[in-house]
Formats: sequence, structure tokens, C-alpha cells
Amino acid sequence: MSPPTVAPGGAGRRRADPRIPPSSPPGEDDVLRLVGQVYDASIGGEAWETVVTGLRDLLRSESAALFPIGYGVPAESPVHVGCDPAFIPPFNDHYHLISPLAPLIPRLPAGTIFTNHMLVPEAVYTRSEFYNDHVRPQGKYSCLNWLDAGEGSKRSYLCLWRQRWQPAWEPVAHRVLGAVGLHLARALEIHRRLAASRAFRSAPAATDLLAPQERACLAGVARGASSKQIARQLGLSMHTVNAYLASARRKLKAASRSEAVAMALSGGLLDG
Repeated sequence: MSPPTVAPGGAGRRRADPRIPPSSPPGEDDVLRLVGQVYDASIGGEAWETVVTGLRDLLRSESAALFPIGYGVPAESPVHVGCDPAFIPPFNDHYHLISPLAPLIPRLPAGTIFTNHMLVPEAVYTRSEFYNDHVRPQGKYSCLNWLDAGEGSKRSYLCLWRQRWQPAWEPVAHRVLGAVGLHLARALEIHRRLAASRAFRSAPAATDLLAPQERACLAGVARGASSKQIARQLGLSMHTVNAYLASARRKLKAASRSEAVAMALSGGLLDG
């Protein structure tokens, strides 16, 4: 398994408090158990809290939050564990907009593992309104983050917080989050696709979504026919068949022909 991407730098990392005994790193069994919970959550949204709690405990953080559709996007409620509920609405309304990390996060590659002090110098971060009015009153200090693929700010995002008296984030914490993050990205994609499929099947106008020619071309793909064979069967040019299939994919928001066929079948748009 390739190592996770880590943002360059490292400014602002603090030494571990010598009064706090070092903790043993997470065991392989603990990580594998958490990965299993990640995939369980992909088919049942209520299990995401179990995943976030497991990560918080495994990496010995004070609190954690998973933003399934993007940092600071309150349209879909994030999963918060150990967070003071009183601070969540102000974050959604204001503080996510002024975080020193906000303009930097959209530029980071998928799978990036980083702490707040890797992206923003500690002196700058601790002078910000975000830190003094939102982070510090909660007792938080250092945040370890994971970022999913996507565009702009609409990318799944996970953050784990430690308090100021806790040790700095160990390299093993970066590695564990990177390894779990690979599975978390896949599970979130499965979750999104299942949710989209359920919404599609329940849409009242689903049966009117595809034109007859688009359904006929998809049915040909479902039978294993090529575009050339479908064109011959329907008396169309191969270019026209490909255009109908592309149109069907756009309407279904499918990434491929096979996914379009699967969605059309699950929505009752094809006979089989």
C-alpha cells in the first residue's frame, strides 16, 4: 500500500509534553476492524458516527468531524463526535468562511494528510479570529486532517482535534489515517452512488427521463452488444447510437455505459 500524501512543511509542530507517557501505536487488528466499519457505513448512513468515533479513539484525539460533501457545506449535516453542539451553528454560518485553511484546502491533492500548522504557520494561525473566537474557546489546538478527491470545496473532509496539552501528531497517526483514508474514499463513493440510485428510483418522473431511442440503445448495451451491433439492429448509424448513449449517461449522471445500464435497470427504465 503506497504511503499517503503529506502536505509539505511542518512548521509549528510542538514537542510532546514530557509529563504525558507515550502511547502505543494502533495495532493492525484495530485498523482492520475500523476499515470493516467504514464499509459497513457505506451501506447505512447511521454507521458513520461509529467510524468517526473509532478514528477518534484509535488516534487518541479529543474530538472529530466528518464532512461528507465538503468542508463548511452545511447542506448535509456533518458527523460530529465529541464536539460542543453550541459551536456547530456558528461554524456553519461564519467560521468556516474565515478559517485560515479554507482557501488552501481546495488546492490540495486527494488523499492529502495534513495538520493545520503544516499549512499555516503557528504564529499566523493563533492570531486569527478563527482560532481565538472559535477554536481556542473549545479547548482545541492541533488538527489532523484527511481530504478526499473532488472539485473545489465540495470534497469529503475529515478532521481530528487534539487539545494544547496533548502530544503533537505522531508520524504513525499520519500513516494510519492515510491507510484508512484510502478505504474511506471508496466507502464514501459507494454511499453517494447508493444514495443517488435510491433518489433516482423514487423520482416520480424517472420513467420519463430517457427517450425511447436512449432506452433502446441502453438495452442493447445490457445485452452485451457493441455500438456497431446496436446500430445494425436499430437501423441507425454508429455515431447516432453513441450520441444516444452519451445523452443517456448525462441524464443519469453515470460515469460509464455500464453504470448507466445498472441505473436504468434499477430504476425500471429497461425491461432487462
